[in-house]
Amino acid sequence: MPITRDMKDFNLAVNTHVDRRRPICIDVGNQRQLLFDDFFIALGAKPDQYPYRIRWVNAPIQKHPSPLFAGEAPWETSSAWVSVMRDGGIYRMWYNSGQEGHRGLVVSYAESEDGLHFIRKRLGLVEFKGTLDNNMVFTGGLNGVSPEMGNVFLDPGAPQDERYKMIYTDWEGQHIFDQPFTHNVGMLRGAASPDGLRWERYYDNFTHKYCDSQNAACWDLTLGMYVAYHRTSGHYGSLEAGGFKVEAEGRGRAIGRLESRDFRNWQSTGIALQGDFEDGLNCDIYNSGYSPYPGAAHAHFLFPSFYNHYEGKFEVRVCTSRDNRNWFRPTRQALVPLGERGAFDCFIISISPGFVPVDRDHYALYYRAGNGLHSGAAVPLTEEEKKKAASRVGRVLVRRDRIIGIEAGSEPGQFCTRPLLFTGDQLQLNIEPTGPNAWMRTQLLSVENDQPLGGYTFAACRPLTQDSLDAQVSWEGREKIEPGPVRLHFQFSEMRLYAFQFNYRPSEKESEKSTACTERKPL
Repeated sequence: MPITRDMKDFNLAVNTHVDRRRPICIDVGNQRQLLFDDFFIALGAKPDQYPYRIRWVNAPIQKHPSPLFAGEAPWETSSAWVSVMRDGGIYRMWYNSGQEGHRGLVVSYAESEDGLHFIRKRLGLVEFKGTLDNNMVFTGGLNGVSPEMGNVFLDPGAPQDERYKMIYTDWEGQHIFDQPFTHNVGMLRGAASPDGLRWERYYDNFTHKYCDSQNAACWDLTLGMYVAYHRTSGHYGSLEAGGFKVEAEGRGRAIGRLESRDFRNWQSTGIALQGDFEDGLNCDIYNSGYSPYPGAAHAHFLFPSFYNHYEGKFEVRVCTSRDNRNWFRPTRQALVPLGERGAFDCFIISISPGFVPVDRDHYALYYRAGNGLHSGAAVPLTEEEKKKAASRVGRVLVRRDRIIGIEAGSEPGQFCTRPLLFTGDQLQLNIEPTGPNAWMRTQLLSVENDQPLGGYTFAACRPLTQDSLDAQVSWEGREKIEPGPVRLHFQFSEMRLYAFQFNYRPSEKESEKSTACTERKPL
């Protein structure tokens, strides 16, 4: 979504005065626009255009019923955080694993052709117990002790030997294993690789603190810098008024944010997200699950695990951002339901960073799953449950653009958008019925006077009732949308709206070719 521009072009060399009363249009071009927050929604010039009877809700997800992976190789005692990407048609997974007779973690590697069945690649890169016959790829580099992995990502502008990057946290030295946990001295670090297998750590320490949980980093093309989300501590309850002063109390785990121009020197921008009273004072945030959305320049997601101390459960929720700086919480619903008691993911789900493409219309989110309690929980486990407790890898599927949507119930809801500039002659919507009487109508409003444009009214609009990722809006007597700035005005009932997109109507031949190309086998 490009930056905004004024609704009418004018020559700045002649007229340098900008009329502040003139509406500012958002130039959406022909890119998909996700409706996961209130960014596009306008108050409306008239009461019948006010946003009314709508709410934000999580989209349904499809959870794989069984674990995909666990620490089961002869040289492994456990598995922990995972990072998965689709690279050259292959699903590549980096994961933390414990090793028999070894204090600390290492990073190991596996591959899959279908994203479900992962094979350990015996690479011969790391010697362990006198043999190279294993799939380990990184032990922390120089002075490495126990690299607790964050994520692996591709850096599009890096030199070839630094194309793959990893963020991780490590201890100060081996002596830490003999110290009380309160002495958790460590640091956040990074490493680079030409192929994702042979890693060299950066000499620089990013932060001088042990940031456990799964930290995440990426190159943000829009900001032109690296961004990282890491484990930190939240605070609340400070007060200073007159001569009365109360220091803040700790609120447990929170998500901090860092920025860097070179992936070596980092600057903190403070806390990106922490729990609040609505989450409950029994709750803090264990990991970020930061995931930029593919194909949309201004769509970022956090999938943090909210840790409920008393129950010992990790509950995944969704946060959204347009700028990768400021975060919005459109709903407090859990996105991925925990399994029933005894299931492999009945207590812990921690989403791994990154959407992983599966086919044209689906993305996968991988997660660390646990059927054992985190320390400190009040819920008792049976001896049998304690014996079976383990960390495994799970997966959920989401449909294209369907993470959070705007929903209206049985009583019709509505909203209109801010003024838009677009490229194309047709409008497509990503919509999902939620009841038996679902319908959606759209009309186009003039930016000048907020009146419906002739021929593009609710009355002329053919109602949409189907479940579709690309439902085409049409009006009786109109072949295409005329160019010019517009507002979109939606009315709908028992329907969920996830995204909109302007596009050009394909010719008959192009339509036949597109249909043939998009035929695919069911998942």
